[in-house]
Amino acid sequence: MKKILIYTCCFLLLVGMVKAQEVIRPVDKLLSLRVGYQDNYLKDNILSPLHYRGAGLQYGLSYRRIGENIFGISVGYGAGEVRSNETSGFINTFLDINIGVQYLFRIKNDKESLDFYMGGAYETNAFFIDWNDLDAFSYTSSQGLVIKGLVAKRINDKHSIQTSIGVPIVQFLGRPPYNGIDEFIIENQDNPVKIMLQGEPASFGQYLGLDWGLAYAFQILPGLAWNLDYSISFQKVNNLHSYKRMAMTPATGITLKF
Repeated sequence: MKKILIYTCCFLLLVGMVKAQEVIRPVDKLLSLRVGYQDNYLKDNILSPLHYRGAGLQYGLSYRRIGENIFGISVGYGAGEVRSNETSGFINTFLDINIGVQYLFRIKNDKESLDFYMGGAYETNAFFIDWNDLDAFSYTSSQGLVIKGLVAKRINDKHSIQTSIGVPIVQFLGRPPYNGIDEFIIENQDNPVKIMLQGEPASFGQYLGLDWGLAYAFQILPGLAWNLDYSISFQKVNNLHSYKRMAMTPATGITLKF
């Protein structure tokens, strides 16, 4: 009994020493605003067999809570025009809407200035395109789980960089019928959001996606940073009426810490 008591005391003392040596990370709450110029390459066989290219402004708002792990919420909105190189008569307007919630776990390592994170997100993405006030239109929406990875490097007190990647794994895909109309669209023609978010489960081979980003931050003040980032988003739908889209967006903005 005496030995058990001694061993128990030694174990509790060792646990206390280990806990005392652990670095307690401060919790930072960050609010970021950004604006970018999105360049799109698009081919949507429901809309047209032609290839399209165009650009527009992209706006973003995000909140992150960074401690031992990262919790984040983001909203993005973009609008612009795409046109075909093969004819000047097909100029189309588009809307691009993105909403996401993510949680990333920090992977422990021995380098104080380098952090690795891995986790997941639930994202909703919708891209709507129309020609001549809905004489022809198409959309692609996806919502579901995404695997996320992030690497962050603190160069010094003023400069830091990070890169991230996301791959969708379980998705609900929304696409219009080939003729652009059906009973569901007629019944909900005054609710375009409901139409675009009407989706069916898509297999990994049917829907492929990839998001990659690179970001730089310069700390202007203790509670204010300037951001410069570049992101690439790729989507591909493999079915009878295929869809491919790549968007490249350089952007800048500010981050407030509170």
